[in-house]
Amino acid sequence: MKRASLIVTIGLLIGTIVVKTDNVFTTLEAATSNYTIQDFADYLEDKREHYPLSDEFIERYQQASGGYIDYAKQCGIVVDRTQHSPNQKWHFFTSWLEYGEIDKTGDAYSRIYVGLKCPELLLWIYEAMGADPNKIRDAKVVAEQGRINNTNVSTIAKNMRACVTWEDLIINLE
Repeated sequence: MKRASLIVTIGLLIGTIVVKTDNVFTTLEAATSNYTIQDFADYLEDKREHYPLSDEFIERYQQASGGYIDYAKQCGIVVDRTQHSPNQKWHFFTSWLEYGEIDKTGDAYSRIYVGLKCPELLLWIYEAMGADPNKIRDAKVVAEQGRINNTNVSTIAKNMRACVTWEDLIINLE
């Protein structure tokens, strides 16, 4: 029985993946983007503070403390899930982007799409970016199940990304 060998070399500096199967090399593009955090910020700047699915999630599953919740309290912002406060637009722009001193020239794919872990913020971004509402609902269900099961936020975010792809978000940036 002939056994196929698979060797994968990731060229981090050149942004490619070279795959060798049965002595044939194929070059694939690495998962990066041409979009910066500033590109996303510019697009999101005039979007609403509230969207229905992210607000529904917040009503039941808003994080209780830490991160943007603690910073909102320091800023004197009312933290109240029934009022969807603080809103996720504030979370993105003020708490994460400004207070977190995020480099706006950074890669949006790695810092926003893969890097953000907060389910309520991800849902707001999905809605504000105009992703397919059915996919956003699926991501919301995954996030709710994750919160119910006390799943780590990194895993919840990964499962949400399985519902809403990078392409679902950047389509409106193009």
